[in-house]
Amino acid sequence: MELDYKINPDMDVPIYQQLVDVIRNSVKKGELASGEQLPTVSEMTERLGIARGTIKRAYDELERAGLIEKVQGRGTFVRYQPENSGSRKEQAMAAIDAMLDSLEDMGLSPSEINIFLNLKLRERAAEEAHIKVAVVECNPENLSQVSEQLRHISGVDLYSYMLENVRQYPYKLSEEFDLIVTTPSHAEYLESVLPVKKKIARMALRPSARCLADIIKLTKGEKVGIVGYSKRFGELMYETCMVYNEDVVLFKALELAADSDIEAYLKGKDAVLVPKSYEKYFSQEAVDVLKRYDGDIIDCFYEMDEGTVMYLEAKIKKLLDSKTI
Repeated sequence: MELDYKINPDMDVPIYQQLVDVIRNSVKKGELASGEQLPTVSEMTERLGIARGTIKRAYDELERAGLIEKVQGRGTFVRYQPENSGSRKEQAMAAIDAMLDSLEDMGLSPSEINIFLNLKLRERAAEEAHIKVAVVECNPENLSQVSEQLRHISGVDLYSYMLENVRQYPYKLSEEFDLIVTTPSHAEYLESVLPVKKKIARMALRPSARCLADIIKLTKGEKVGIVGYSKRFGELMYETCMVYNEDVVLFKALELAADSDIEAYLKGKDAVLVPKSYEKYFSQEAVDVLKRYDGDIIDCFYEMDEGTVMYLEAKIKKLLDSKTI
């Protein structure tokens, strides 16, 4: 298969690592089949216009990872075998044989080896297990609130990613993650670019109950504005307000990431919807304007529903248990 080896020299990711990530991802997704030949270092240098040493370093890294094999006089070939091919068992048995050979060379008897292995396994099981969880969303307001909901779960190392950044470089979501949490629409995109479909968990988001209650309480004819950091947050809150209180006079949302004239926007409005903990997203100038605002300020945010939280807690517990067995 002819791959498009996209390399961006302006990114903060080293060029050799970008090439490693592109090839690794293509191999794991099956776009490059086992036994398929890769371009030579010279061919890749000519194609991408980057140094031979950089190409060689990337190939060396892939070879150490067991994804490719350099055959003297023939070239470089993909050697990765999917997990369901039985290669994992073969590799594990080979590794165990090598370890046993080494221990026997030290003069240890089978019973002593068994004792030491059990001791080491118990030590590892006693250590507190952690799993790496990535949350991916398209706006910072929702990303922050969803992450907060997951932070209370013990044993989780949480990482937050904006969808825009993932689109620019999807390999940020490395194979080291045990779970990737995102919305159904974003999950479809991630499944199309990453070889980690089994690790992707879908979450259902809804407006918070407190936010809905405050919107419903707004009286007929009140002029209501929306101030968010991202365009998407403004769109979501506009749709929500239209559904739950069609009697108010609703104005198009102000996107602070693109327009900072919040003071002019608030003039003449009786209430404004803002993201919860807006101080984290807004400039100090915008925060000061809101503090002087004499209308109603309604904190709004989207959160995972109870079913999603229960589903994720169970999934995380299962992953933690598998690491302590």
